[in-house]
Amino acid sequence: MSERGPAVVDRVTSASWDGPAPAIAALVTTYGRAGFLKELVACLEAQDLPDDEVELVLVDNGSTDDTWSTLSALVAASPRRALALRLDRNAGPAPGRNAGAREVRAPLLAITDDDCLPTPRWLREMRRAFDTGADVVQGAVLPDPADLPGMGPWDHTKWVRRPTPFYETCNVGYRRSAFERAGGFDEHDPLLHPPSGRAFGEDACLAWEVQRTGGAAAFASRALVHHRCIPSDYRRWLADQSELAGFPGLARRSPLVARWLHRGVFLDGRSARFDLALAGVVTAAVTRRPLVALAGLPWLRWRVNHARRFRTGLGVVPLLGQLAWSDAVAFAAMARGSVRHRRLVL
Repeated sequence: MSERGPAVVDRVTSASWDGPAPAIAALVTTYGRAGFLKELVACLEAQDLPDDEVELVLVDNGSTDDTWSTLSALVAASPRRALALRLDRNAGPAPGRNAGAREVRAPLLAITDDDCLPTPRWLREMRRAFDTGADVVQGAVLPDPADLPGMGPWDHTKWVRRPTPFYETCNVGYRRSAFERAGGFDEHDPLLHPPSGRAFGEDACLAWEVQRTGGAAAFASRALVHHRCIPSDYRRWLADQSELAGFPGLARRSPLVARWLHRGVFLDGRSARFDLALAGVVTAAVTRRPLVALAGLPWLRWRVNHARRFRTGLGVVPLLGQLAWSDAVAFAAMARGSVRHRRLVL
């Protein structure tokens, strides 16, 4: 018997929550980020659609700080039709989003994350994309312009400028009937919920399942969401590279991901350049032909240009060394994953 999922232990609505079903819902789950909520809710309230066409559903995914008190106060005071749910524990983002989706009354569902700031036309442009007949819509994502100038090399943000197979939950929408037909976000697959506790790829798998079962997809370049630049460090960056061990499994699971791979094998152009450099260095050492190591020049040139973008106390050369090690960690992780999932991705 599977473990019981998180339960809703509290709910708060705005004064205008009740009423006929609106046209579109915005869904956000949050965990331990009380400080982000005021600006996020303000962005949702600033959507340029009329009040009766929009509903906001926000889920506290088992936070242990003051997230719930902050969220419930914001929702209770909201001029929009808004609902806040509190779950009794955190079991990952998939159960939280599914719990929120069950409360949605609108036929269209737009999802973003708690570290994002939707622009005022976000829901309008999402709705426009659905009007073309799409069942899943991927929106554009750019870093928050206010944060970008001070961003460090290990800080976290997102860019989605063109269609990808990942359909990240920072900006994605589903026709509710297609979402329900596909079963929502998978809550149990070991590939998507590894022992580290950091969910991986459940958004890509849901989007593929919608399309596998006949749903149409669209990209909405004007449905823009800004992603905050989250401060981080090198240790966390290396942990992120280690998580790429699941990527071969994701490529095996989703043909969309498999087709997206660079030349069908490489994660992207960066990994292809690093793999060429690694092969050149190893071959030069084994054959004692040092000129073969020149195969690493494309990677070196690209990484030097990348390192020069950031002002750090380390300088370019030490930063380049850290980047080289992180690329090696990524290579090793994907090599392990390729063996485990019997699908080559490097």
